[in-house]
Amino acid sequence: MYNYLCRLLLEAGTRLIYYITPLFSKYLESIKKDSNSFHHEMALDEKIVFELGFAGAIASKKTACMFSTEQLFEAMDPIMTSAYTGVKYGFLIVCIKDTPHEVSFIGPFSKLPVIFSDELQELPYVIDFSYNISKKYEIPVILQITPDEGFDKEILYRGKALSFSNNNKAQFIKDPGRWAATPSFRYKLHQVLNEKIENIREEFETYKGNKAKIKGKTGIIITKNIDLDFYDEDTSILKISTIFPLPKRLVDDFIKQMDEVFLIEGEYPAVELQIKERSKINSEVLKTPSRIQNKGEQLFSFEIIRDWFGPASSINIAHGIKKSEPERKVVAITYENHFLHSGMPSFINVLYNNSSFALLIIVNEMEEEIRRFMEGCGFKDTLTIKEIEDLKDYKDKGGLTVYFYRGMI
Repeated sequence: MYNYLCRLLLEAGTRLIYYITPLFSKYLESIKKDSNSFHHEMALDEKIVFELGFAGAIASKKTACMFSTEQLFEAMDPIMTSAYTGVKYGFLIVCIKDTPHEVSFIGPFSKLPVIFSDELQELPYVIDFSYNISKKYEIPVILQITPDEGFDKEILYRGKALSFSNNNKAQFIKDPGRWAATPSFRYKLHQVLNEKIENIREEFETYKGNKAKIKGKTGIIITKNIDLDFYDEDTSILKISTIFPLPKRLVDDFIKQMDEVFLIEGEYPAVELQIKERSKINSEVLKTPSRIQNKGEQLFSFEIIRDWFGPASSINIAHGIKKSEPERKVVAITYENHFLHSGMPSFINVLYNNSSFALLIIVNEMEEEIRRFMEGCGFKDTLTIKEIEDLKDYKDKGGLTVYFYRGMI
C-alpha cells in the first residue's frame, strides 16, 4: 500500500516528499533509481516534516508530507497558521490511519480542508482532486487514508515505468501581505479564507467520494465504511468523505428526506457541529482510545507522567505537579525524539526553576547527543540504567535526575 501511495503521489506530479517514518524511504529510494526528478527526505520530527513541505509549497513546488494520524498532532503549531499563509501549486498533508486517532476535528480548528479515503481503488482520483483543490485555492489539504492490508494494487506497478508530469520550476513570490501578522493584514486574510472555504464547500458538493443510497425514511450518515449489518435493509445511507468544509446542501437534502437520522462518526463530532438543523439527528460516537491513556500508572510507588499533551509534555506536567504538590512522587517518561522535538526548552525551564523529579528518557541512538546538551546547560546528574528496577534508587537521591533507558515501559 505504501509503495502504491508513493507512486500515485509521484505520478500526480509531486516533486518534494517529506516524512518521519523510515518505511517511506525504502520505497522512494527504490523508485528514485529510475528517476531523479523528485526529492524525498526523512526529518527528525513532525514539526520539521511539515515546515519543510510547507516551505516547498510556498515556493510553488507540488509537495506532500506524510504522517500517521497520531503524528499529525505533533505538528499543530505550524499547521494552525498555514491556511492563512497559503501555498502555491499544491500541498497535501497525507495522514495514514494506522492508529485509532482521527484528524477530523483539525479541519474546523485550523480551517484546512479534510478529506477521508478508505477505498484505495479510488485513491488516484482522491489525490488528483485534493491537489486540484490545493492549487486552485492556494491552501494545504489534509488527506486521511485508511490502509487495507488485503489491497495489492501495487503489484500493477512492478516493473512499470513512472509517468512523471507537472515538473514545474520553483518560484518564490514575495508577498508580505500574506505573512505579516499585523491585525489589518490578518483581518483581510481572514476574509479571503472564509471565501475560500465556501468555494471549497461548493466543490465538495459533487465530490465522487460522497455517496448516497436512498432506501427508506431512516437514514445513517457515516464518514467511513463500517459494518452496517445490524441496520434494516431499507435504511438509507449517506457516506461523507469531505469532512470539512461539509457539503451542506448534500447533507441537508438527505436529512429532509428522512424521518430520523443517525450520525456515526469518530470521537470528535466534526460533521455534527457543521449541521445547523439537528432536530432529526441522533448522534452515535464511535469510541476510540483517548490520547491520555493509562492515567494512574504506578512504577515503584512513583506516579508515571507521560507525554499526554504533545512531545515531551511530561516534563512540563511533572514540573507543575511538583511545584504545586512537592510531596507527590512522580517520574516523567519521554522519548529521545520527543525530547529533541520540544523537550529542550522545557528542560531548561525546569533547571531554571529548580524543580525536583525523576526524568526517564527512553533512548535508542541519541543518548550521547542529549547528554552533551544537558552538560552544556551545566547539568551532569544523568545515569544510564540497564534495568528499570534501578529507578528505585531515586528515592534516596531527590533533586532532578535524568535516567537513560533502552527499553519500553
